[in-house]
Amino acid sequence: MIQRSKLTLLALPGLAVLALAAQLTDSSVAAPGSHAVVTADDDEEAGPLHESMEVIQKGMKGIRKMLSKPDQKDAAVKLCQEMQAAALVGFQHPPKPEAVLEGDALVDFNADFRKRMLTVCSTLVDLEVALAKGDADAAKTIYRTLGKQKKEGHDAYL
Repeated sequence: MIQRSKLTLLALPGLAVLALAAQLTDSSVAAPGSHAVVTADDDEEAGPLHESMEVIQKGMKGIRKMLSKPDQKDAAVKLCQEMQAAALVGFQHPPKPEAVLEGDALVDFNADFRKRMLTVCSTLVDLEVALAKGDADAAKTIYRTLGKQKKEGHDAYL
């Protein structure tokens, strides 16, 4: 059994890194072939998923204001990297399904959510590149794609 004791987000230039410190309570966890457990976020108003979505939402608002401001390029890139790290945290905590799902249906639900979060992270990397290169037109297009991904995700999971 893994108990998560501390979650640390690090944003490095050009790379978002998620460091997850875990306290192992069962020595069998470290055995060959063992896998980390992805846990559902049961609390809609607290918990890692909610917190990561808040970081992404605040980042979207901040970046929107910076899209056409080349002098704020470095701040926008840093914000993008923070959002990438938050998306990777969210990836680890799929929401609890509204309907009772079991077996393959639950596996599919969680896998779909995690794939969507990876797509968001990938899109955020594309946005980071456009911002770093000073390509405002591409950044605006990618930003709109993120908005669509947000709407699709909320329609599917809220």
